[in-house]
Amino acid sequence: MFIDTGSDLVKLAHLRPGTVTVATGDRVRAGQLLGEVGNPGNTTEPHLHLYAERDGLGLDLRFTGITGTLHRGRTLRT
Repeated sequence: MFIDTGSDLVKLAHLRPGTVTVATGDRVRAGQLLGEVGNPGNTTEPHLHLYAERDGLGLDLRFTGITGTLHRGRTLRT
């Protein structure tokens, strides 16, 4: 799934098939459910790949309500 903000492109990968709640051209808002995290089949647990870019360059992401550093291998639970 891709979200185009007008200046940035946000990519979400490994959403569970059949759970995506938006369609191409829909406007999305902060906090809106977009779909459920899935498992591509080569991992032991469902997970999400999230990437943001502007003009082809990766952007740093900030999350609210998350303490500590985000890094490869860290598991977040809600």
